[in-house]
Amino acid sequence: MASSITITVNNDKSGNERQSFKNTRKTTTYMLRFVLKEKHGKTYAALVFLSSLLNVLPAIVYTMFPGMIINELTGERRIYILIFYICILILTPVVYQIINRFIRRKIENINLMLSAVFSKKYDYHTAMMDFETIEEPDIQTMSNRVFGTFFNATRIIDRLGSLISAIFSLIAIFSIIATINIFIIFIVLIVILVNSIITKHLNQKQFLNNKEISKFDRYSSNLSIVLHYISYAKEVRLFNLKSYFADMLFKKRMETNEIHLKNTTNNLNAQILFSLTNLLQQAILYVYLIYRVIYTGLPIGSMSIYMAAVGQIAGAFNNIINGYLELSKDSLDIQEMISFMNIPLKQYATGDRTPRFDAESVIEFRNVSFKYPGSDKYALHNMNIIFRGDEKLCIVGINGSGKSTFIKLLTRLYFPTEGEILLNGVNINEYDYTQYQRLFTPVFQDFQLYSLSLAENIILADEYDEARLDEVCLKCGLSELIKKLSRGYETSVFKVFDEEGFDPSGGEGQRIAIARAIYHGGSVFLLDEPTAALDPLAEYEIYAQFNEMITDKAAILITHRLSAVQLADKIAVFDKGELIEYGTHKELYDNSGLYKEMFDRQSEFYKHQL
Repeated sequence: MASSITITVNNDKSGNERQSFKNTRKTTTYMLRFVLKEKHGKTYAALVFLSSLLNVLPAIVYTMFPGMIINELTGERRIYILIFYICILILTPVVYQIINRFIRRKIENINLMLSAVFSKKYDYHTAMMDFETIEEPDIQTMSNRVFGTFFNATRIIDRLGSLISAIFSLIAIFSIIATINIFIIFIVLIVILVNSIITKHLNQKQFLNNKEISKFDRYSSNLSIVLHYISYAKEVRLFNLKSYFADMLFKKRMETNEIHLKNTTNNLNAQILFSLTNLLQQAILYVYLIYRVIYTGLPIGSMSIYMAAVGQIAGAFNNIINGYLELSKDSLDIQEMISFMNIPLKQYATGDRTPRFDAESVIEFRNVSFKYPGSDKYALHNMNIIFRGDEKLCIVGINGSGKSTFIKLLTRLYFPTEGEILLNGVNINEYDYTQYQRLFTPVFQDFQLYSLSLAENIILADEYDEARLDEVCLKCGLSELIKKLSRGYETSVFKVFDEEGFDPSGGEGQRIAIARAIYHGGSVFLLDEPTAALDPLAEYEIYAQFNEMITDKAAILITHRLSAVQLADKIAVFDKGELIEYGTHKELYDNSGLYKEMFDRQSEFYKHQL
């Protein structure tokens, strides 16, 4: 089921996230519920609350007892009282650390577990997002930032725990300050409020700067992969690209450094302002207390207590204000997270009918046109074609003719801009999205191999039928390869995590991808130029083997090379996003159109090559 978010936040006119008390309250409440509804979330909150109360104890002891010891030394000098005060003073940190260690270890254990749970939620939600959504670069960059918010979701409990600790400290210390002069509290408050305004503006600037940094980091990360990943190593060396990419990466890092420098400058400027406001506060406080000691007989120990208390109350006030400002700063990230989660999962919001596909089924593109988001050009235009469940259809055309776009629309990775696609007379959007996609088993041109074992690359599951795996690998021509590998099926593909792994050749990689498709089965096999990197003879051999393995299945083969077209029942010729020819190989060849021209040119080329 798709996730739903019921909270709304107020943004500024430009659509950017905004800091406000209302937004902070809403986002904090949302994130608190987000954490508490998870298993162990309430336990985590209870332990943080207990730890927060425990943190108040040392502050009170360090505020009161040094001054009480001084007063006793300058007063009655009772030994047993001094011993009692000193024991409390020196034992408090030991007892505090023992209890705190036990609580913090429990907190950290649960925090790690919850972070893993929230990361899985993020991963699952991202994998559910519409393909057309995640293709947008801005969404990809936003997704990287949102991951941090998911991973650190428990931080909201930590923030509130610190806030609670500061409030209790404030209450305890307030009672001490009030005994000398209540107006001192107002002086401290004024300084803190001024500092909080400075901090709020600083947080807003840093958030906007960090959004820009995340864009540069994504770009730099991709460039760094080119220089450091083995898959790029040959071209980097043979084309002598090290300077080209290293210089490009250096330039991007320097641009990022400029933004980091802005953050640093803003921080340093804020620290100077904080120092000036605190200087004013300390000057007023010292003048007042020294006056009380000289002219009203205030004990030196009491002066020490009041000085420590003012420092503590200033710290408590600062912690409360900064705690709120941190929540306010976090609200910007949470607002972005909510916006990310609220991106419609349009495909999952469609129908719930159960699809059926067999030899009698019919898929029809009816007046289908499509433009990619942000483009005014049609990738497909007025497409009308029928594909039957007992057919093997080959779609041919030059690069950019709309072949892969056709597959994306068929598999509901995109919605048509105009027209509709029907399965058995029903618009495909009326079918359950997941069940509909399970009808198709694809092998794409840009198929992926994973840094897993060979068996896991084919089955992509925890458990598997070894007899079925053996049969599939035999049919796909992988048996000899498996015998040569040091650990057979358990040999790692690539050497990223295992030095005894192997790097598949282009043909081996394609056979693994096809074996994956055969193992998983499906009603309709989709081959979107998976053999484009092979020579025509190798391509034909793989297509012929594949055709024998799926004699009772429907299939759509996409290619711009024509070595395998005679394996198909029907051929569709695409050009500039339109269907211009349709029929059997003989019909199209006899028609003397684009298909015949393409076929003759390629045949002539292959003859010369041979």
